[in-house]
Amino acid sequence: MKIGVSSSIFLDSGKNLEYSLEFLEKKVEYVELVCDGNINVMEKENIDVPYSYDLNYTLHCPLTDLNLASFREKIRNASLDFVKDILKTADRVNANLVVLHPGYCVFKYDYKKASNALIKSLKDLNDIQKEYSIKITIENMPSYNMFMFREPTDEIINNLGDLSITFDIGHSFLNKNISKFLDDELIEKIAHIHIHDNSGEFDEHLCIGKGKIDFKKYGGKIKKIKCIKMIEMQNKSLDDLDLCIERLKNLLI
Repeated sequence: MKIGVSSSIFLDSGKNLEYSLEFLEKKVEYVELVCDGNINVMEKENIDVPYSYDLNYTLHCPLTDLNLASFREKIRNASLDFVKDILKTADRVNANLVVLHPGYCVFKYDYKKASNALIKSLKDLNDIQKEYSIKITIENMPSYNMFMFREPTDEIINNLGDLSITFDIGHSFLNKNISKFLDDELIEKIAHIHIHDNSGEFDEHLCIGKGKIDFKKYGGKIKKIKCIKMIEMQNKSLDDLDLCIERLKNLLI
């Protein structure tokens, strides 16, 4: 049973990376390191911090400044170059899996161009994955129209190649497509799972049971996937962390 917690629970908390990892080391064996804010592992003062803790790591891309679906080639290529920096950081902290966001498109008129750009990026990412020997996963996004990969469409799935999926159940619930992502054929592409709850309206990142997701309905499928189940909550829910860990363990028994 591989259960982890994203360090994102300490974003904007005023705590540093040392405090965050010391706290989480007492709770779980796996931590997802983030590349943002006060606990940005890519910062010079943080890059060697993870070595001091008996933890196994995955790495989450920055939430801003990357757009793998940009149809402006300079932006898309700059994003791919920065992905290489993320993978170098992953290698430095012994993380063998990286979570990437698929990008965004603001205007409907540009969607087809953005979709083509994302497919092009997926092919490039396959080459980059081979070069760095670190598993690259693409995360499904919440229900805001600007985000790519809200649905497991053929245009994305058929172009993943050797890339995998980080299945975010909270995001999928907002899009009403959990069963689609947990389809028997697609489930083999899932290499990482983000666990959190919400009310069905907003991406709240709540403790299991504090929202409306029927986790028991999907527990069997989630248990079947041999990967880290990574709790991803916000600092406002820190007091619920122990409860969320307990509920996730019970779900996976």
